[in-house]
Amino acid sequence: MITVEWTDPVFVMANWAPELVETANGEPLLARKGEFSVGIPAASLLEADPEYLIVAPCGFNLDRALREQAVLECYRFWRKLRAVREGKVAFADGNLFFNRSGMTVSRTAEIIAEVLHGVRFGSSDGERHWRWIEPRGSQAAAS
Repeated sequence: MITVEWTDPVFVMANWAPELVETANGEPLLARKGEFSVGIPAASLLEADPEYLIVAPCGFNLDRALREQAVLECYRFWRKLRAVREGKVAFADGNLFFNRSGMTVSRTAEIIAEVLHGVRFGSSDGERHWRWIEPRGSQAAAS
């Protein structure tokens, strides 16, 4: 799984995010615990070819994050990613849950578990704090 904290250029979320992915029984790709988030080349993302992607841009709530789908769909590599082809891309409220440590850190791990495994802890925050996205238009379905 890859968590993305910026879309242009693409930054993979590091810091505490890899630990949260592991807590949710996932395998963090392209990021290391305790390191800074870094921009990555398209080739690295394609090589990692994650099964799941969570896009939670730094400082953006869910509504604003969803607008970044158009940015990502402009990249030639985007439609080649397994997560995109299989409909396993979620957008989330980065500002509240992913981009800073604090009182919501345990809820962030729960959101990741829900994305990865369908596990719900209490009532789901899906649709309010995170959402699966659908590829747009017939061009998104092309390989």
